[in-house]
Amino acid sequence: MVSGCALEVLGYIGRIMEHHNPFLENGFLMQIVCLTIAPAFLAAGIYLCLSRIVTTFGAQNSRIAPLTYSRFFIPCDVISLMLQAAGGGIASVASHTNRSTKTGDHIMVAGLSFQVATLFAFILLCADFGIRTLQRMRKLGAAQALDPTHAKLRASRAFRGFLVALALATLCIFIRSVYRLAELSEGWRGALMKNQALFIGLEGVMVIVAVLVLNAFHPGICFREGYIKKKKVKVPTKSGRNWFGKSKKKGEVDGEKELSERSSM
Repeated sequence: MVSGCALEVLGYIGRIMEHHNPFLENGFLMQIVCLTIAPAFLAAGIYLCLSRIVTTFGAQNSRIAPLTYSRFFIPCDVISLMLQAAGGGIASVASHTNRSTKTGDHIMVAGLSFQVATLFAFILLCADFGIRTLQRMRKLGAAQALDPTHAKLRASRAFRGFLVALALATLCIFIRSVYRLAELSEGWRGALMKNQALFIGLEGVMVIVAVLVLNAFHPGICFREGYIKKKKVKVPTKSGRNWFGKSKKKGEVDGEKELSERSSM
């Protein structure tokens, strides 16, 4: 999340640089590359949350194991990120040497296409898990269909708010990725590339909403109510020393002797 936000800031710095000088090449490439790859980092944070949600409701409601979600979607996100970064780098080098940027552009479009496909598959699996969970609850009842260990967590308002926030953030990143794919597919002189209103609404606003809701309902805070703190229990030893070798006080030894005598009676 931090990496994604940092890249967003750098991208908009590039746009500010272009505002003062529209023909500044460095500013243009900075905003294109940074704003294109930044949401891939945000998507990675979203992918990590699904396995925790599946565990909270019960792994038996999912078609695949909870860890499989992260092991599948994170590598897909890395591939998408590498394609977009490589395409941006190739386009940047070509632009500085007055050559055609089509090769780099096509690689960036391929990376964005892969990201959109990955996000769409993620949304489908989330919907499938939700439907299967509801069906099992109606058939077996909540007591048997859901994991009883996390009942307190599921009942908390923070966790329920987190589910809504995660769904909204996923939808925003998906809409933004589809828009950027369509924009870059038209080329640098396409109608979408020249429409600043659409850019602000479908790029800037979507990312801002996703970041805000995920920070307002941070998983580290929303999952806190499900943590179980175990109390430490001191186990007395038979000797006059405790478990780490330090000599016990007289009162502690006498108390242990009294307990052992009572237990033997």
